[in-house]
Formats: sequence, structure tokens, C-alpha cells
Amino acid sequence: MADITAVFNTALKAHNAPPVTSHRYSIDRLDEFLKEAYSINARIADLTTYLRAIRPSYLSTAPAPRRPQRQNSTDHKSTQDTAQRHLSDTERAAIDAEAKTVLRQLHAAVERIGQTEQIRQDTASHVALRKRNQGGLGAIGRWAAGGAVTAKSAEEELEEARQKMLNAHREGIVWYLQAKLRETGTLQSTMMEIRIQREVEKSKSVLYKTKGSSIPFSQSFDAAVDSEKPAAQEQERAQPQLSDEQMQLFAQENQDMMKHYQDTLDQVRTAERSLIEISELQSTLVTNLTEQNEHIEQLVQDSFFTTENIGRGNKELKKASERPSTARLLFHGTCAFCAFLVVWDLIF
Repeated sequence: MADITAVFNTALKAHNAPPVTSHRYSIDRLDEFLKEAYSINARIADLTTYLRAIRPSYLSTAPAPRRPQRQNSTDHKSTQDTAQRHLSDTERAAIDAEAKTVLRQLHAAVERIGQTEQIRQDTASHVALRKRNQGGLGAIGRWAAGGAVTAKSAEEELEEARQKMLNAHREGIVWYLQAKLRETGTLQSTMMEIRIQREVEKSKSVLYKTKGSSIPFSQSFDAAVDSEKPAAQEQERAQPQLSDEQMQLFAQENQDMMKHYQDTLDQVRTAERSLIEISELQSTLVTNLTEQNEHIEQLVQDSFFTTENIGRGNKELKKASERPSTARLLFHGTCAFCAFLVVWDLIF
């Protein structure tokens, strides 16, 4: 899109209006709430990018390469190297633990800025109410004008509307951070679920291959026995005696298989615990998002009502200034009575 700032400034100059000045956006000029919100959003974006980058390697079921690989940490800075190399089960478990820790820290950070904002809102509300209850000349003026002592002035109505819009804006920021954090948690839990499912399918495949490989051996063994022994020894052939070497081989295979399934079971249990923790975190985020959304809608609706109340209040103030009030009548009556006493004293 073409930049028409110069043309627009020329049009403003023709109407004796000040030109548009360029505004350089800087995070350093923002308040502490927005700085912290930007920091949390950047960390959520980094974690999301990291998880998406390592997803292919994390979910890969290919065997480990024969050549030794360069070991890198699971830090976000080594995302590209981690995504291009094979990951062991230990590295996958470390990635799960790191992602879970970062998600928990980000959730605590979002909760912290939400609580800080709630404290600020309560403090501002109490300060405004205390100023209004202190009375003073402002309250006397409102009473003399025919209004109530606790009635809000036009300036107070505008300040309240500004505070409500600020509250809605900041709560919208908190809602956005919670929504992004929930999406990241869903991405992590989905990766873990797919990994567990593939590990289970891989274990079933290994068991199927083991059963398939044992069938030819049994058939060849029976054929050899049938060829060597007569038909009269059929019952004895039904229970063949294995050699010690074969028994040791089967025992070793059983031990290896049990160890493999025990390791797989431990991995599944660890991943299941992590999934439960992430699911609990997501449930908390969903609850907070629902409550935050309802509160934001209420604040926006209140801001619209405040704008209407300001216009209605201005009309009421105008009507109150036009009609005689009790305080005004009392004042005029007191002045007339004092003047009458002074004149009476001078004459008599």
C-alpha cells in the first residue's frame, strides 16, 4: 500500500491543521503491565516454535543411526540442530519435562499479572469511592445544585468510563495470553499422545514378528522329528525335548522381551503422568478463559452504559440548574431575612 502521508499533511496544512507526526513504537515506553505481557507472549511464541520444530524428530520411530551424533541440549537455541537429528527416549523425556516446566512457569506468570491487575482495579475503585465520600466543596456544590451528595459529576463519570475501558483492554490481554498458552499446551499433549500411541503400536509389531518367527522353527522341528522317528512314537513326539542351548536361547529372548516391554511401560507411565498434569493445567486455563470472557463482556457492556449515563447525567444537571432547589431557596431566604434585620435595625 502506497504511503500517502505527505498528501494527507498537505491537505491538513490547507485547513490550518497540524501535520501528522511519525510515532516510533517502543516497548520501553510502555507501562510495566504491557512489558510483562509482551515478555510472556514472546516466551509462549518461542515454546510453540520449538515444539513445532522438533515435532518430526520427536515423533519419529526410525532406528538410531550407526554414526554417533553430536549431542545438543534441549534448549530453544538449538532447535534447528535438534529437529535434524535422531532423538533417544531419554532426550524425548527431557523435552517433555522441559516443556511441562515452561508451561507451568508461563501459567504462573499469566496468573501473576492477572492478580496484579485485579489489585490495581480494586485500589482505583476504592480511591475513587473515598474521594467521593470525603465530600468537601464538590459535594456541597452538587447539593446546592439540586443533586445528591453522592451523585457523580461529569468528570467522575468520564474517569470511570476511562477506567472501565482500561480494565477491559487489560483483561483482554490476559485472556489472549491464556488462550495462546492453552494452544501451546494442546500442541504438547497431542505430541505426547501420538508418541505413546506409536510406541504401543511398535511394541505390538515387535510381538507379532516374534510370534511369526517362531512358527517356521516349530514346523521344521516337527518335520525333523517325524522323519527320524516311527509313527509309533507319535505321543512322545508331541512333547519334544529341547536342548540346553535352545532353552538358554529362549530364556534370553524372553528376558529381552520382558525388558523391552518393561521399558515401554515405564515410558508410557511417565508420559501418562505428564499428560495428566498438562490436562489439569489446560482445564484450569479453560475455566479462567470462560470467566475472563464473561468479565470482559460485562466490562464492555458497562462502558456503553456509562457513556449513556454521562449524556443522561448532563441533561439532569442542566434540568437541575434550571429548576429551583431547596438549598438555593434557603440561601435566598436567609439573605432576605438578614437584609430585613439590617434594615430593621437601621430604621428602628
